[in-house]
Amino acid sequence: MLGMAKNTSQAPSTVQNSDFLKQLQLDQLTIELDLLSDPTQLTINLNQLKLPEPYNNLTNISISCPQLSFIHGAIHCLKGKIHFLGLSGTQQNTTNFSFLYDPQQDTLHFKLESMNIGAGELGFEIQLHKQTWQSKITLKHFSFALLKPYLKHYLLDKSNGNSELLDNTLANIDLELTSSGILGSKVNKNTAWLKSAHLQAKLTKLSYQFGDNMADNLALNIDLNVHQGAKKSHPFEPENHYQLALKLNKITGEILQNDSYIVPTGKEELSAVVQYDANNQLVKITHLTLQNKGIFTIKSKAHINLKKSTPLVTTETQITLSNLEKLTSLYLDNIFSDTQYEGLQLSGRFKGIIKKNNDNVELATEFIDFSAALNEQFSLVDLNGEIHWNNDDQKKHPVAASKLLWQELSLNHLPFSQVELNFAIHHDYLQLNKEVDIPLFDGALHINSLEISQMLGNLPDAYKQVTDKQVKNSPTSTGLTITIDGFIKPVSLALLSEHFGWPLLDGSLSAVIPSTTYNEKYLKVGGALMLQVFDGIIIIKDLEIVEPLQSYAQLFANIDLNNLNLQALTKTYNFGEIQGRVEGKLSGLELSAWAPVAVDAYIRTPANDDSSHKISQRAIDNLSSLGGASGLLSRSFLSFFETFRYDKIGLSCKLKNNICRMSGVERKGDSYYIVKGGGIPRIDVMGFQRQVNWQVLISRLKAIQSANEAVIE
Repeated sequence: MLGMAKNTSQAPSTVQNSDFLKQLQLDQLTIELDLLSDPTQLTINLNQLKLPEPYNNLTNISISCPQLSFIHGAIHCLKGKIHFLGLSGTQQNTTNFSFLYDPQQDTLHFKLESMNIGAGELGFEIQLHKQTWQSKITLKHFSFALLKPYLKHYLLDKSNGNSELLDNTLANIDLELTSSGILGSKVNKNTAWLKSAHLQAKLTKLSYQFGDNMADNLALNIDLNVHQGAKKSHPFEPENHYQLALKLNKITGEILQNDSYIVPTGKEELSAVVQYDANNQLVKITHLTLQNKGIFTIKSKAHINLKKSTPLVTTETQITLSNLEKLTSLYLDNIFSDTQYEGLQLSGRFKGIIKKNNDNVELATEFIDFSAALNEQFSLVDLNGEIHWNNDDQKKHPVAASKLLWQELSLNHLPFSQVELNFAIHHDYLQLNKEVDIPLFDGALHINSLEISQMLGNLPDAYKQVTDKQVKNSPTSTGLTITIDGFIKPVSLALLSEHFGWPLLDGSLSAVIPSTTYNEKYLKVGGALMLQVFDGIIIIKDLEIVEPLQSYAQLFANIDLNNLNLQALTKTYNFGEIQGRVEGKLSGLELSAWAPVAVDAYIRTPANDDSSHKISQRAIDNLSSLGGASGLLSRSFLSFFETFRYDKIGLSCKLKNNICRMSGVERKGDSYYIVKGGGIPRIDVMGFQRQVNWQVLISRLKAIQSANEAVIE
C-alpha cells in the first residue's frame, strides 16, 4: 500500500476573483493507492474543500475507486463512489462515478451518476479528446431555488443588481443538456468556445412576480439547439457564427402581464430559428412563429444590426387570425376584462402583413366576414376588404387603394346599412377617393369629402420611425385631425324618433354639413350647419366644441330658427297644441358640461305670418306657468272654450350667472305678453317674473312634459 498526505490549512494567497481554480483550498488531503490488491484500489479523503463565493464549502469528502486498472498506459476506474457533505446545505451526498484517462490518445472520460441535490437529482458526463470536449448534464425534479445564488452572482450587477424577479421565482426543472466545444490551448491562443448544445427541458410549478406582473402554476416544454453554422479555415479557430433553434410548447398556467390576464390552453407553440454573426454583430431571424393551430398564427423574420443606433434593419411579420370567435373567448375576454372593451365580441377572419426595410414601412390587412360588437354602443356586421398603408409622407412610393365593404354598422344605436368605402392612406393621412352614400333609415349620409391627418400623433416614437421628425417639425402639428364635408339626404323623423324612443316626430330631417374639422380636443364647423325639421329650417353657425368626448365639454354656437311649424313642434313635445309659425335666435349660446351657462334667446311669431293662429287651453296653462302664473282659465268663463285665437306669441331669455332675464312679444307695465290675443274668444297670456332662476325654469319645463300641468313654486 502506498499512502500520501498533505495539509493545506494555511492562509491562501491573494488571487483574482475570476480565477476559480486558484481560489480552491484543500484541507487535510490523503491519497491511498493499494497496488497489491487485485484489482488495484484507490482512496482519496479530504477534510474540506473551500470554494469561492457563491459556492458552499464541501466537507468529509471521500473518493474511492475499488476497481482501478492500468491497461496499455490508460487509467480506468469502474464503480467509483463519491461521498461528501455541503453541496446543498448539510445534505449528505453519495453517488457512483467512473472515469477513463488515456494519455497516449489524450482522452479523458468522466461520468457522474445521479446525485441527490435537495429533492432532485443531478447527473454529469464529460469527454475530453485532444482539444475538443463533449458534456451531458441531467437534472430531474430540480428546484430553481437552488440556482438562485449562482444566477445572482454571475448575472446581476453586484453594486445595484435588482434581484426582485429572481427572489420571487419558483419552478421545478427537468432537463437534459448535451454540448460540445473546443478547449483553450496554445494552438488557438487559449481561447475556448462552444460548438453546439442541445437542451430539452420541462418546467413545472413555475411562478414569478415582478412589480405588478406575475404568473402562477406555469408549465412548458423547451427544446433548444445551438450550433456553429459557418465554415472555418482552421479546425481550432473560433467560427463566431451561431444558429439557434428554439421550440416552446404545452404551455399552461396563469399569467398577469401589464394588467392583461392570460390563460394559455396548452396548444400554443412558439418556434424560432436565429443566426448570429459575432464578428459583424448581425442577427438574422429566419423563422419566428407563435400559433395555436386553427385559431391564430403569427410569423416573422428580421435582420438586426447591433452596430446601428436603430438595430432593426428589415422585418416582415404575417398575422393570421383564422377564428376570431375562439380567439376572443380564449384570450381577449380575459385581456379586456375590467377595461372599456369588456364584452367585445368578434367573429370572422383577419390577415395582416407588415414589412420594414430600413426607414420604409408597409402594412396590408384583409378582413374576411369580420363582425364585431361592443355592448349596445357599437356593432359591425360582415366587413370585407383591404387596407394598404405605408409611412411615406412624400408619396414617393405608391400604395395600393384601400377598400372596405360592410353590411351593417351601428354607432350609438344609429344604424347604417351596406356601404363601400374607397380610400387611400399615406403616412398619417387618409383621403376618401370618391363620394359615398351611407344609407340611414330611408335616407342617407352623403360624404363629399373626408380627410384624416396626423393619425400617428399619439403613437409612441418607436412606431413612427423617421416620420416622427416630420410631425415634430411641422408648424401645424396639432394631432389627429378629421375634416368632413357632406349632407344628409331626407330621413323620416317618424323612423328616427321611433328608433330612439323619442316623442313621435312628423316630417323629415335633412342637413347640409359644411367643412367640419375635428382636431383631437376641438371640433369646429367651418360654415353653417342647416337642418330641415318641423317644416322649417334651423341654421347652426359658429359651432365650436372643446373636448367633445368628455363630460365637461364646452360648446359655443349661434342658432337661427326659421319658419318652424308650431303645431308639429308642440305636438311632438306634448305641450298643448299651438298653430302658427315661429322664428327665433339663440345668440352667444354657451354650454359647459352640456348644460347652458349663457345665451340670448328668443322665439316669436314672424312678421306678416298669414298662417292660422290658434292655441289650446293646455298650451295656455303651460305658457302661463313659464311666466309665473297658472290656473287662469279655470277661474273664468273662458274655460268653456277649447281653443283661442291669438295675434302673436313669443318668449325670450337672456341667461347669465344662472339667472334667466325673461321677456315676451310686448311690454305692459312691469309684465309682458307671452301670448297677445286676437279675435273672439280672446285671451292674453302674461308673464310676471322678469328674473327666474335657470334651474327653476328647467324644473317647470320638466313638469310640463311629465304631468301636462303647471307646477308653480
